[in-house]
Amino acid sequence: MKITHICHSCFLVELDHTLLLFDYFQGALPPMDPEKTLFVFSSHRHHDHYSPAVWELSEHHPNVFYVLDENIPARRSANVLPAAPRSRYDWQGLCIETLRSTDEGCAFLVQAEGLWFYHAGDLNWWHWEGEPDEQNAWHDKAFHEELDRIRGRFFDAAFVPLDPRQEENAWWGFVDFLKACRCDNVFPMHCFEDRAGMLAYLNRPELAPYLARIHAEEVWQG
Repeated sequence: MKITHICHSCFLVELDHTLLLFDYFQGALPPMDPEKTLFVFSSHRHHDHYSPAVWELSEHHPNVFYVLDENIPARRSANVLPAAPRSRYDWQGLCIETLRSTDEGCAFLVQAEGLWFYHAGDLNWWHWEGEPDEQNAWHDKAFHEELDRIRGRFFDAAFVPLDPRQEENAWWGFVDFLKACRCDNVFPMHCFEDRAGMLAYLNRPELAPYLARIHAEEVWQG
């Protein structure tokens, strides 16, 4: 298994026979083996998680399938799966489950080649200083309701927001996810251009019990 962080919340997972590309919207992609089946996942239509450029991948890769949040405009095709929140699909050899985002769209749980992956999309504990208490309380409740649906699950790799724009609150959802789920490998994401700011949270004592499983490198192989 090889995992490349493209940018922001975009990752490419390379397995023996399968490629999983999550939330691509910009950035240079590494060469992709044309013999492997490529699955493109888009959690929602925000500009930092989806671009129509994903459709161009089918011009360069011979075997491409798309798993898109149901609200993303998409052509009707046998290689496109519109995904609804809180759903399960057995499709093209993958097992795909979804959660409801606390912003827009869905989070993905994907089983491929016997391995389980979690990509949060914009599902996070979005607590913002200065926002009304009622709004922050809603985000708290909504996030933990979704987290309860996967509590105790195991993931070989998980991609979880650690957004430095949230300042002192950025690590709350990240740590609560790690407390709820068992993960061999965890990749922080949703940093926009502030990768250094995101990685600075790894120095917090709350993350110390999990550091051996958190990967900050741009290319990881295990």
